[in-house]
Amino acid sequence: MEEQRDALHPTTMRFSTIWKKLRIGSLLGQQYPGRPEPASREREAEVCALLARPPFGITDVADAALPLYDRALTHRSYTNTGEYPLAAIDDNERLEFLGNYILDFIIADHLYGEYDLPPGEMNRRLQVTRNTKLADIVLQQGLGIDSAIRRRGQVLTASIIADAFEALIGAIYLDRGLTVAREVVLAIFEGEIAECDTRRNYRGRLQEHAARENLGGIDYTFRQTGPGSCPIWAARVAVGGASLGEGEARTKQGAAMLAAKEALRRLGEE
Repeated sequence: MEEQRDALHPTTMRFSTIWKKLRIGSLLGQQYPGRPEPASREREAEVCALLARPPFGITDVADAALPLYDRALTHRSYTNTGEYPLAAIDDNERLEFLGNYILDFIIADHLYGEYDLPPGEMNRRLQVTRNTKLADIVLQQGLGIDSAIRRRGQVLTASIIADAFEALIGAIYLDRGLTVAREVVLAIFEGEIAECDTRRNYRGRLQEHAARENLGGIDYTFRQTGPGSCPIWAARVAVGGASLGEGEARTKQGAAMLAAKEALRRLGEE
């Protein structure tokens, strides 16, 4: 256990340093750093709609916090023009820096508390937060961040999407605190982390069982339920044409994982 604590110590120390700086800034009245320009009504509506969707579920954004979230979704190409002076609009690079460390801290803390793993294995699973992986998660889970990024004359790349994702996590942390940031992050990454665990990777286990027993192909179908402002994903899995499991979660991947878990139970494998 002492080796685990030592392995996570650098991440915790970096987060502690950032936390102290944020606390000092808060005491000086700098709750939302920078000088963001108020967003247009259309932009405010776009940002609010994104935040209201799962897995974020933030529906009561204060007017003072809207520029913060807007900045998290603003690439530097949008600010580096004569039409939009740097003094008026800030990009998301500072928020991306903060969000990067918060994201790593939350995942590291979750791994330490929920999994009895050696340091090397925890480090391996922490790789779910690497830059290229983040863009895949945004697109595969349909988080909507990619379509909300403001940029100018710049092709939307995986790096830009990943940076905006991390910046948004930083903005959520500054606006709502660590508890809400943790809820959002774990809702997004729980399935990714579980897939690294052969026992909790129900989709992988179902695939292996179906192949081993010649049960036929596996097919997942999805639909959204609940109110439009905060829908929930429902998944159904069929094995060899027979419906064997259903699940509901805040993300498609989470719902599919629960459906696979039920299918395994009905097949006597869980």
